[in-house]
Amino acid sequence: MEPQGIFSGTIPLLEKTLDLRSIRHNLIISNVANMDTPNYKAFDIVIKEELEKAMGAGKNIKLEKTGPGHLSGRETCPGNVKSRAAGTQQFTMKGNGNSVDIDREMANLAENNLMYNALAQVISRKFEGLKNVIKEGR
Repeated sequence: MEPQGIFSGTIPLLEKTLDLRSIRHNLIISNVANMDTPNYKAFDIVIKEELEKAMGAGKNIKLEKTGPGHLSGRETCPGNVKSRAAGTQQFTMKGNGNSVDIDREMANLAENNLMYNALAQVISRKFEGLKNVIKEGR
């Protein structure tokens, strides 16, 4: 069995996900800033696909069943997280060739903000737990 450090589990995954959420925020803001630019094509990033690239496609995280009612029928969880910048071909274009839909962009921005804040809280609590262990619970 390969030795694992205290940061080899979820912290690198959370770090990469926070980075991707930050990149997505910048892309959404760029789309909003160019909403009146003729022939501008809106862009987005697919977080799941980018995480799969970063963490290595095909990896699975083994889950352990600790109770009879847990994990009903599911024994593995896909751990491959990948993201890629994707053109937004499915969006409808305005008369000037611009594909930015301000309502969609604002919804994406709100969702991304919520996810970023939730991830920041999770990683903060991870570090609080490590701090507590270092201080021996004092």
